[in-house]
Amino acid sequence: MVLTVSASSAVTALKIGGTAVNSSNYTISGGELTITGDYLATLTNGEKTFTVETGDGLNATVKVTVSD
Repeated sequence: MVLTVSASSAVTALKIGGTAVNSSNYTISGGELTITGDYLATLTNGEKTFTVETGDGLNATVKVTVSD
């Protein structure tokens, strides 16, 4: 999954259901946040809510449906 993030908003954390996702499970490059397929494969099927936290306080919530 790829999410485009404004260059002026430095991502400080990625969370799922309030729990921090280890930074080894996603990358940020050129304003794009990419969650690894290996990490997504560990999640149970269904809708998941991710929160992208930024240093300027402009956090974003993204819903992702995980399926086989």
